[in-house]
Amino acid sequence: MKNDIDAILDSMFRGGRLHFKSSQPGEKERGEKPRTAPHTPRVRTLRGPLVDRCTCGFMDAVERTGDSLSESLQASLERLTQEAKADMADLERHLRQDGVDTTAVSRNAGDPVDLELAFQVARQEAGALVLGQEEFLDGLLIAFKRPFVAGTREDRPLCRAVVSGPHGTGRHSALRCFTASLGRQGALKSPKTALLDLSRYSATGSEKLFIQDFYAAVKSGAAALVLEHWEKCHTGVLSMVASLFREGEIPLPSRYAEQKGMLVEIGTALVPGAVSTLSAGGKYLFLLTDQPASKLVDAFGAPFLAALDDQCQTKPFTRQSLEEIARRELEDLAARCQKQLQMKLSFDGAAVSALADRFTPDQGAFALKESADGLYRTLSEEKLRKSLGPVEGRVLVEEGALLVEYVQAGLATRVGRKADSSARDAAVAAVREELAQIVGLQPVKDYILSLEDNFKIQQLRRERGLKADSPSMHMIFTGNPGTGKTTVARIVSRYLKAIGVLEGGQLVEVTRGDLVGQYVGHTAPLTQKAIQSALGGVLFIDEAYSLYRGKDDSFGLEAIDTLVKGMEDHRDDLVVILAGYSREMEEFLTANSGLRSRFPNIIEFPDYTSGELVEITKSIVASKGYRLAPACEIPLLAYYQRQQQEGDPRTNGNGRMARNKVEEAVIACSRRNVRTPEAQRDLELLLPEDFGF
Repeated sequence: MKNDIDAILDSMFRGGRLHFKSSQPGEKERGEKPRTAPHTPRVRTLRGPLVDRCTCGFMDAVERTGDSLSESLQASLERLTQEAKADMADLERHLRQDGVDTTAVSRNAGDPVDLELAFQVARQEAGALVLGQEEFLDGLLIAFKRPFVAGTREDRPLCRAVVSGPHGTGRHSALRCFTASLGRQGALKSPKTALLDLSRYSATGSEKLFIQDFYAAVKSGAAALVLEHWEKCHTGVLSMVASLFREGEIPLPSRYAEQKGMLVEIGTALVPGAVSTLSAGGKYLFLLTDQPASKLVDAFGAPFLAALDDQCQTKPFTRQSLEEIARRELEDLAARCQKQLQMKLSFDGAAVSALADRFTPDQGAFALKESADGLYRTLSEEKLRKSLGPVEGRVLVEEGALLVEYVQAGLATRVGRKADSSARDAAVAAVREELAQIVGLQPVKDYILSLEDNFKIQQLRRERGLKADSPSMHMIFTGNPGTGKTTVARIVSRYLKAIGVLEGGQLVEVTRGDLVGQYVGHTAPLTQKAIQSALGGVLFIDEAYSLYRGKDDSFGLEAIDTLVKGMEDHRDDLVVILAGYSREMEEFLTANSGLRSRFPNIIEFPDYTSGELVEITKSIVASKGYRLAPACEIPLLAYYQRQQQEGDPRTNGNGRMARNKVEEAVIACSRRNVRTPEAQRDLELLLPEDFGF
């Protein structure tokens, strides 16, 4: 009888027709061939009350009928099957409402994928992970759905999309979450995401390395390819990336073939399997960026944007979103403390608000996580060093800092790194925000912000008794005039003060005339006076190459020698920034043997692109209290492009050109409004005709 039960259960749960054996031993099943191997029932794929219900009902029916399997038994089994299906559907519906991945419950290997359910689950998981970005997640959902609705060619990417937005707003996390969820549920072939950091390919000749890495990413089985930091890669690699998104493939500079799992340059088409292109067919293709669309057009061209299937953009966090993120981080902290440290940790709204205040534009939501992780590391040390037993603690806010107070043996202990002051944090955030508002200059921004990371690590090494380095902060800014060198120098002076490198933070701007005297014995005192005025801050020497006019310029050489000595004498409370043209500054560094070693940080300021000049124009217009008519943007872009092609190469990417253009437009706007009837005047609007278009 057990064999009969197994056969019927097997047939029922496979959704086929039920077949019955005769009660007479030795008779063959009706409509079936004799089995040659023992049958393994599939009932093991379902467990729990639902199966118990089906099995109990069936057993009752069998006991009532004994060995005779009648039509009434078949009817009972069919009724039980329908009830089981209804119960399964009801269970699945409840799980969906709770945001649970039902694929593990409802799907067996080989079963068709419920795509709609898979996308619903993926969206729910992404929404639980990335807070405050609902519109962005909805757009990303559409991007992942697109090939399933619109279809695609096998040799083309499933979808080509740009994912943009501020740093730390959940772009990476959302992409990985969607891919992992859809892959786990069987909607995608793989749950993997491959990330290519294009900043690795900044040097000349990086194209071959990029080809190898891209090939490895394609062959890794990842369902999604994500490329980021395009603004830092070499132009040759940039061209390959542009082709990848436009055409879905990369043209190779010569013939390649796969050998031992690697792509090898062979230079001939005679080798079997030789290829001249690399395809991203069957993959999702994403470009991550924090740059505006105008920058993408400048770098990749208009056909690049036209080829995109989707553009998904995160938004700056609202205060409500930041507090939601902060609450989640504190909840995670409490859960970790309970599990690992046997500490029951509580917090209130003040702690949530204080953690939300940790947000910075350059770190985004990562700053909140880092703060919470810092508290956990501190509590872990307490556990290790004091052998704490189960205790209760609470998160406190003191002078803007997050601390934890716990009680053991009736004694209260507070731990956590107290902030120097809330004012300092505010100053750092303000300077970072000012730096972020500058158009372009991303490599310059990245370098400036990296100074804080190094300073913090050296401080931490000192606190732990390790040898700490005092790296030179002296810098050389090279580039054409009007590319923002003086503006960035002012920001650097305030930034170094905010992070604790300098006490004063003032910027003292000087030129050759302020350092070089007109008679013997006059130069050294002038240079020393400039150094003294800059102590605790930054000494900025514009057109520094003018200090050296050849070996016969004794006054200039004296100023340089005095400057080098002053830098050595005041290495802890003085930062010197030299600025000038790239070629001239290279020659200047040969004037004194100690110059080059004292200026290890050489930062190149690139010329502005035509698109960046348009953005600068908008910023200048707004700062003057005017509005730029939308019809002005295209003519301005064309104007700057012409200037860059035909004008002086040292000024064609010059921000001063944009400032002069705006000033001319303001004067023209005034003349126009004087001739306009008062009722029709708009004293704030700049029109194309004001710019001469």
